[in-house]
Amino acid sequence: MSTLDELRRNIARVTRCSEQGINPETALKDIKADSLHWVQIILGVENALDIEIDIDNERMQELTTVEDFVKYIESFIKQD
Repeated sequence: MSTLDELRRNIARVTRCSEQGINPETALKDIKADSLHWVQIILGVENALDIEIDIDNERMQELTTVEDFVKYIESFIKQD
């Protein structure tokens, strides 16, 4: 499963929305998720990909699209 697919799956599971509505160009601000949802999404991706993602509120604000988030996640995969 690709990083994008895993992120989409976790966003859809946590926010109870359709995976088909989430694409690389989707703005993170358009995803109906609060800070607790994002923590759950990140934990789900970490568990699925067996990585640890280091992210804080400031860094999260810099990520604007799903594609940005995927690239950020993949930077941790390459470190392992």
